[in-house]
Amino acid sequence: MTDPKALRNAFGAFATGVTVITTRQADGTPRGFTANSFTSVSLDPPLLLVCLARTAHSAEVFAAAPHFAVNILAEDQKAVSGLFASRAPDKFAQCAWTPGPADLPLIDGSLARFACLNHQLVDAGDHLILIGRVEAFQTSEGQPLGYFRGSYFSVGLERDLAEAAAATKGSRLGAVLACTGGVLLKDDDGRLSLPLAPKPSLDSLTARLTALGLVPQIDFVYAAFDDRATGGHAVYYHGLVFGTLPHGYRIVPLADLATAPLANPAEAQMLARYARDFKNGSFTLYSGTEISGQVRQISAP
Repeated sequence: MTDPKALRNAFGAFATGVTVITTRQADGTPRGFTANSFTSVSLDPPLLLVCLARTAHSAEVFAAAPHFAVNILAEDQKAVSGLFASRAPDKFAQCAWTPGPADLPLIDGSLARFACLNHQLVDAGDHLILIGRVEAFQTSEGQPLGYFRGSYFSVGLERDLAEAAAATKGSRLGAVLACTGGVLLKDDDGRLSLPLAPKPSLDSLTARLTALGLVPQIDFVYAAFDDRATGGHAVYYHGLVFGTLPHGYRIVPLADLATAPLANPAEAQMLARYARDFKNGSFTLYSGTEISGQVRQISAP
């Protein structure tokens, strides 16, 4: 028999966003609960779904309600998520909300709000699947609130944390930038190095590359480690770069990265790993020191 706790932990390996599902009960009282089991279903017709535990306090209300709303929370709405995950009797008195279509409670500050007709109710073991037909929706700019292995995370904080680490004295921020079958490297009389930012920020790095006539597309942090040689922290992003090759730079083919004459041993190890990652078809994140650390898979190219 499957261990429910182990299965729950395994399901938790899938990172999700966080939503608050809202409706009104028959007497007009607003009701809501927090859910991360939300997904889009169809564009034509416009359908979405959310899963609701049969044991939930509001299960019967949502099963009977003709309409419900889905509010996708922003990264600064952890308190809202916690509120609607609780048994507090006055949830809507403790958060800002606005009546929407069909008088549905819509949570202020959400990244997206969907007003739905209760299209279908599906019996699914110890849960109910609420399938809603989208009748109206609104969106806002911002970063989503994430949920992974029982904890919240903020998608937009990666850059802030990386730059904060790189701001330490002796630290540096650079990038591994792929271009035409190789990687962009600075060539200083045969001593190669990765492009670095004049100041420890991604904006500074982007500005430097743009001033050289290049068009960079930075996507994720590729390596972050303590460099004991400088007494600081090293952060390197991954990305792509386009444009005419400027003076003092060269493209080193992937096949030559492992033996390229890098001036910095840590960068040499990182580029050898990059060549392996590219060959294996999946990228990894390195963290530790300039000598040893951990590697974890983070993305497919």
